[in-house]
Parts: sequence; structure tokens; C-alpha cells
Amino acid sequence: MNYILQVLFILALMAIGFIARKRGMVSEVGTSEMVRILVAIIYPCLIFSSVTRLNASELAANWIMPVMALAIAGTGLLLGLIALRCMKGVDQQRASAFLFQNTVNNYLFLPLPLVMLLWKEEGVALLVFASMGFELMVWTVGVFLFNRSSRFSEGIRMIFGPPLIALMFSIGWVCVRDLLRPELPASGIFSDVMRRLLDLFYFGAETVGKATIAVSMLVSGSRIAALNVRAVFDKQVWILSALRLVVTPILFILLLKLIPMGAMAYGILAVVAVMPAAVVSLIFSERFGGDSDFIATTLLVTHLGAIVTIPLLLAWAL
Repeated sequence: MNYILQVLFILALMAIGFIARKRGMVSEVGTSEMVRILVAIIYPCLIFSSVTRLNASELAANWIMPVMALAIAGTGLLLGLIALRCMKGVDQQRASAFLFQNTVNNYLFLPLPLVMLLWKEEGVALLVFASMGFELMVWTVGVFLFNRSSRFSEGIRMIFGPPLIALMFSIGWVCVRDLLRPELPASGIFSDVMRRLLDLFYFGAETVGKATIAVSMLVSGSRIAALNVRAVFDKQVWILSALRLVVTPILFILLLKLIPMGAMAYGILAVVAVMPAAVVSLIFSERFGGDSDFIATTLLVTHLGAIVTIPLLLAWAL
């Protein structure tokens, strides 16, 4: 029941974005600006505030998390390639969108409230740490899927965007804090000021980062409002939805059960594996040029379908 309520909450946020766009409160330009702020500021703050809750030994002990996140994405990519070979007449824009959405699912924004509910702040930190695997996939394979004409050097530059930089900075922060153990003087004005500034920095990052889920869902809802309703009847939308919601997660979870790991790590990866299509696919499509109508439609269909598939698959997996 909790899974259903969490998905319904996400859909409610998307509905707010949908209504705002229909009423003219948010324009296409405004939606694009929200995307830029989300990627450049809000999401990096969430990464920092979550990862810095862990200590260095926890990061080292859970090295398998980003590796298995890469495995989730790799499973989706492989199944997407197989499906495309079985379909005919798929143009490059549609093929890129199809592959991206089955490769990269909603690996953070939707599982975040579920993980928070089940494993509290420690689970959120591990989820964000695991997302490093997806971030590497997004900013390498994802960039070239949508922008295949780009040079390798340009792709490398895009990899090191604000989210990945924030993740690397956060991991470095944790390592310096826990391994080198720098200490401020026990007393004095300088020490007091520095402690207050650090507390303010943590508080600011946490406060801004909490807006990640809300803003991302509003953006998604706004884009869905511009859809042609007939796109829902596209056969390829339903093929992708079946792959994303059923085939890919079942195959990966069967593989995951064979790998020894802690119960929390296994649970978090299972939650990530059953998630619907990624909101970030729409951001990539808008930025690099892709089949945005197809992407927005599959976002809607997979998120609605997830109301049924997430509780069923997690009941089996967990």
C-alpha cells in the first residue's frame, strides 16, 4: 500500500505541472528554465546533502552499489537493442529515445521517497551513491544516443556536468573528513565562525536539495500537457512500457538474487530496478533534439502503469 501511495503522490505532482501548463502559468520557456535550475543547482545540492551523511568506510563497503546500478542500465540497454532489431521503420530520433528510456529509468526521483520510507537517511545516501553508476551511463551513453554526431571531447565535457561534479566533490569531502580528520581549534572566534558556516552550508544544501522531487515532477507534468493525446495509442509506446516495467526489472532481479550483498543494498537496487522511465530522458530530448512526444507519452504511461507493477514486483523481490 505504501508503494501505491508514493507513486500516487508523484503523479499528483505531475498533475500540478500539467494544470499549470494548461492554464498558462508555466510556458515552454519556463519549463526549460526549470530544467536548467534543476540540473545545475537543486539536484547537486541533494547529492551533497545525502552522500555526506555516509562515512568513508560505508562508501568503501558498498562499492557494489554503483557497479550494480551500471548493471541495471546495461540490462535495459541490451533488451532495448534486441527489441529495436525486431521492429521495423524506426527512425534515429525514435530509436535513440527508445534505447535511452529502457537504459536509464527513474533511478532517483521516484525511488527516493520509497527508500526514505523503508531505510531512512542511510538508505537515501546509499541510493545517491548507487546513482553514480547511472550518472556515468547518462552522461556517456545517454549523451551519444541523442547526439551521435558529437565529438568524443565534447562528450567528455558533458560528462562532468554539475551532478557528477557534485557527486565527486561529495565523495572527496567524506574521504577528507573521515580519513584526514581535520579539526578546528577547540575554542575561539575563528573556530566558532567556521562551525556556524559549515552548519549553514549543510543546512542550505539540504533545504535546496529537498526541492528535487517536486521540481522534476512539475517539469514532467508541464511537458505532458503539450502532448498530442493520440500519441498514447502508439504501439512502440506500449512495447517500451512493457520492457521498462516488466521485462527489464524481472530479468535484473533474477540476476541480483544470485549476487551476495547486504539486505539494504539488495533492497535499494530492487527498488531502483522496478522504476518507470526516467524524467531525465525528457531533459535530454529537449536539450539535444529527440522524439519528445514519444518520450513524454512513455513517461505518462509508465508512471501510471507503475502503480500496479511496483507493488507487485517489490512484493516478489523483497
